[in-house]
Amino acid sequence: MDAPYYSLETLSPRVSLGYLMKRVHRLAHAEVEAAFNDGEFTFTQWVALALLHSGVADTASGVARDIGHDTGAMTRVIDQLVQRGLIERHPDPSDRRVTKLAITAEGKAALTGLTPRVLNIWNVLLEDFPRADVDRFLAMLGTIEEKLIAMESARGAEDNA
Repeated sequence: MDAPYYSLETLSPRVSLGYLMKRVHRLAHAEVEAAFNDGEFTFTQWVALALLHSGVADTASGVARDIGHDTGAMTRVIDQLVQRGLIERHPDPSDRRVTKLAITAEGKAALTGLTPRVLNIWNVLLEDFPRADVDRFLAMLGTIEEKLIAMESARGAEDNA
């Protein structure tokens, strides 16, 4: 096994995984938010639609958890999308305490119309990289995500023990 990547001597913000991920997220988020400045939709509304459409989340709390948003604020976002007819709420037949969300045909149409705003930004950011490098980078991020989820689960199990 290789030696650990970081040591006290080698760690600095410019090569820190946490620092770079946070900085890239902040910069990219600001750029994508700007693409939604026309006021028709917010980036958060687009993300909620995208998560519901893809099946990544199916409840307001699931959407909030996935994007690190406050559940109260997410409820307001969901309320706005419901009022616009872009998503629907349905009681979960297996658990009356849970309300499931589903994207409507109008929501899918809105998502389709809005998605190029995000795609254009990601494509500009990645245009100078060979596809194989981007695929590898995304695979590595996926692996890091899986490890963090496992660490979170283990920490939760320890907290409940």
